[in-house]
Amino acid sequence: MTDSERKPNLKLRRARGEMSQADLAEKVNSEILRATGRPGAISSKSVSDWERGWYSWPIVDVRTALREVLGAAEDAELGFENRRARAVDEGVISRSVALADLVRGDEAPAVGFVDVPGGRSFQGVELAAVMARSVPVDGGVVLERPYDLLTSLERPHRRTLLVTSTLTEEGQVVYIADGREFAAGAVRRSEPHRVSSAYRLDDMTFAVVWAVTNTDSAILADDGALDSYQRSLAHYEERSASSATLSEVPKLNDVSRKWLGSDFCARHIIRHLPKLTTDPFFWSREQRGEEAAAWLLWTHKLSYLQHTSARFQIMRRGFCIPEHEVRTSARYERVLLLLALVLMEACGIEVQISPEPEFDEIEGFVVADDVIVANWLRGTGLWYVDTDAPSSRWSTYREIARHAATKSIIAHPTSLGRLEAMAAYLDIPWSWFATRCRELAAAGVDGLARARSRLLSTDGFMVALRYVANLNQSQNP
Repeated sequence: MTDSERKPNLKLRRARGEMSQADLAEKVNSEILRATGRPGAISSKSVSDWERGWYSWPIVDVRTALREVLGAAEDAELGFENRRARAVDEGVISRSVALADLVRGDEAPAVGFVDVPGGRSFQGVELAAVMARSVPVDGGVVLERPYDLLTSLERPHRRTLLVTSTLTEEGQVVYIADGREFAAGAVRRSEPHRVSSAYRLDDMTFAVVWAVTNTDSAILADDGALDSYQRSLAHYEERSASSATLSEVPKLNDVSRKWLGSDFCARHIIRHLPKLTTDPFFWSREQRGEEAAAWLLWTHKLSYLQHTSARFQIMRRGFCIPEHEVRTSARYERVLLLLALVLMEACGIEVQISPEPEFDEIEGFVVADDVIVANWLRGTGLWYVDTDAPSSRWSTYREIARHAATKSIIAHPTSLGRLEAMAAYLDIPWSWFATRCRELAAAGVDGLARARSRLLSTDGFMVALRYVANLNQSQNP
């Protein structure tokens, strides 16, 4: 949507009254949880985007909750309208559908758009959707007349999503696939054009598409600026301690700023690892799937994990994940968090979890016989790094390391046991999760949503998926 097309939603602003945007978001999330049993994922930024007119048609659960919270009988009373549906009636463009609505089995558009939701940093993505007819077969569905779709799917200037559905004994099942990947494979295939059953739309595939498309669009949008800023900030690498401010990268979006900070911190830690001569404890600040998606997608994160795990025989990594963060995360976001922790275990790193809220504000660090401080997440700037710390921080770091070792809520002698305990804490059925990991490991993630940025890859996803598939088979024969 362009600035000229955007219309501020004054009705919603008036209905909110003296309530803050954050308070409204909290009330809406509580109402969604009460009405559906699923936690909402609305933030103050979501409310701000609606009021500024960037989004005019939230998904049905959100609209229902907003009406309940604000005492409105109709969506129009809150200034909401489905602009694309109206445009269809006027013969202008095809309508859109929310990806979340497709999960619930809503009818997909014939040719139109799929709206992938945003998050706290994610801005949301609009995917060009192509609806295909298909017939069910073993292992998935086969498309009818796929060559009629190829031109629409393979255009390089936009990301496309292939959407197809079929009626089964359990109801309507929706399948999705990366449009360009499907089109590229179509010219190589002599057999029927199949969409794997692994790509059926549920919380697992939703999580992948949500993370890949939001991260990819954000990083691609700032590709040139990221390269320029990275070079201009390179002088900080000569220092053992530094902090960079957000004002030094004014043109970057929030995801790109986080990427830049994370990349710097990873290289800072790797440069100073030789000073550690005993087995280290790493403290990370990710608490939600949106934050944890970085481990699965940013290429430097996987390289960093592999480098550090190869250096030490025993490694532990701790996280503070309070219960309220779990309760307020949608299940697809919790799936992402679990996959990121699987990736740690796949690299030979024992994951330890504390739910204690008092650890929430502790910066990222590495502690052994020496200390390295490196923080890029939820800080006031791009990053803060140091190779030393005052005695009070040393005491804090060692206390957190001891607490994680003795009071981790997922403590277990085996990797499988720890991951099963984490799944239980996140309210994710392990049998379902393991089955879906095994299916996606066999089918591959790129066919579902391929990362296009040079700074991203789905290798982290694949390492995690394959680990669960093999782990579950080897430890549960």
